[in-house]
Amino acid sequence: MDYARPDALVSTDWVSEHQNDPKVRLIEVDVDTTAYDRGHIPGAVWVDTQAAEALAARPGGLTDRDAWEAWLAPLGIGPDAEVLIYDAKRQLDAARLWWLLSYLGVGKVGLIDGGFPLWQRQSRPESKDVPEVPTQAFPVAFRAERHATREDVLEALRRGGIPILDARSPAEHTGNDLRSRRGGHIPTACSLEWSGLVDPDGRFLDEDALRARLEALGVRPGAPVIAHCQGGGRASVDTFVLERLGHPARNYYLGWSDWGNVAETPIETETPDGGTR
Repeated sequence: MDYARPDALVSTDWVSEHQNDPKVRLIEVDVDTTAYDRGHIPGAVWVDTQAAEALAARPGGLTDRDAWEAWLAPLGIGPDAEVLIYDAKRQLDAARLWWLLSYLGVGKVGLIDGGFPLWQRQSRPESKDVPEVPTQAFPVAFRAERHATREDVLEALRRGGIPILDARSPAEHTGNDLRSRRGGHIPTACSLEWSGLVDPDGRFLDEDALRARLEALGVRPGAPVIAHCQGGGRASVDTFVLERLGHPARNYYLGWSDWGNVAETPIETETPDGGTR
């Protein structure tokens, strides 16, 4: 079987060959500009991932069209742009921005396999120049089919048949690592920690290995899936893999920060003997 979205992940070789293409927009994501200022892929612009994360997390943030259009404008993303994102955190920040941009309606957006650490290990050129990117209005068109709300997850549980994948750590999944008012996992959810989908160098596992992991969890090829974590980022890695493999995938972006902080949602925790309650 082949990837359904082979163009969503590009190699450093591809970037090197196409980085002067005016349609290609390279984006580095990091918590501040320190690493970017020391050196980045030539032509890449820096994006404050914390600002995007905060905007998405605030009440109503994921549907605030004006706020997202204002945030997008400085990136200069045109209708024909091919956006490629990289980080130095094994795709964790890059995948979050990938999901957000695609949810906002950016048509062509992908990740660079291995990110900046691989680029550096290969002794590829770096730059300290900040490219001048003309501000460009981008008309946000929310892609609701990419996003799941709490109500969507509750409906999926009522109907049954839609796998729910938990991208958090096993300790969070069992309820032993408490990061919200309540700990545990959504009933029927299977643990697929994001870090098990990429190697230590930030390169995604090969197709056979990824399909095997999903098959072991009972996820049928092409089946619709909902992924979640605590607050969107780790689930974005799972969602990226699912989409490349041909699954209609939705990211319950607010995740356990939403589900675990209300009293009315069903929760399962692991008992000492390995069962659930």
